[in-house]
Amino acid sequence: MKSTLTTILLIYIIFCLLLFVLQRKFIYFPQPSAAVRGITEISFTTDGVQLSGWVVNEGQPKALIYYGGNAERIENNIAFFEAVLSNYSVYLIPYRGYGRSTGTPSEAYLYHDALYIFDRVKVNHEQISLMGRSLGSGVATYVAVNRQVEKLLLVTPFDSIVNVAKNIYWMFPVSLLLQDKFQSINRAKNITAQTYIFIAENDRVIPRARSERLKAQFTEQLIDSVLVSGADHNDISLYPEYIAGVKRALQSY
Repeated sequence: MKSTLTTILLIYIIFCLLLFVLQRKFIYFPQPSAAVRGITEISFTTDGVQLSGWVVNEGQPKALIYYGGNAERIENNIAFFEAVLSNYSVYLIPYRGYGRSTGTPSEAYLYHDALYIFDRVKVNHEQISLMGRSLGSGVATYVAVNRQVEKLLLVTPFDSIVNVAKNIYWMFPVSLLLQDKFQSINRAKNITAQTYIFIAENDRVIPRARSERLKAQFTEQLIDSVLVSGADHNDISLYPEYIAGVKRALQSY
């Protein structure tokens, strides 16, 4: 009996160690860039890392910086932003390690790069808004509390990666193991930007409870919250409710 318990404990410890060592493999899923034609390419270099992406509708007074999901090819949003937000210059810059951007992603690096890009973009625009989807919502909330932002759009957001991981790996002490925690829940009350939240009714990646808990932390800065009926995590942008909500948020003054 004692031998069996010892074996179970050793197996448990080994799984904990593997989860700790490989954790970023479960958070970041870098995708190569798809072919893009006819769109202005842009790049930024910081700390020897090159961040390469695109700017849609170049030359508009207002700008939107978009932060994608953990396995998203953000260039797939180009047609959407061309059609829906012609009055904004939209910056789509893959995270380090994603697309043609060099380097290796981590929470600290994503925050660092996001602030760097924001400061570089700001000099060319009157106002900047942010849009973060899934993992990108964690980056967007960080920037929103550290820079002056006009509007903040959070799509399928979470309160923290820790709480999302607890739903999946409930048997492990994820709070102690995780290095990249993306604690948006701790930042919400310090965000001053007009905020809009989009939640997928049938989200199978970010449990709706995680989005709702983040939403509950906002007060008067939350302008609108849209529950997209029938939508799942990866197809929310195809729904008319979502498209109308984004237009309503970014075309209102």
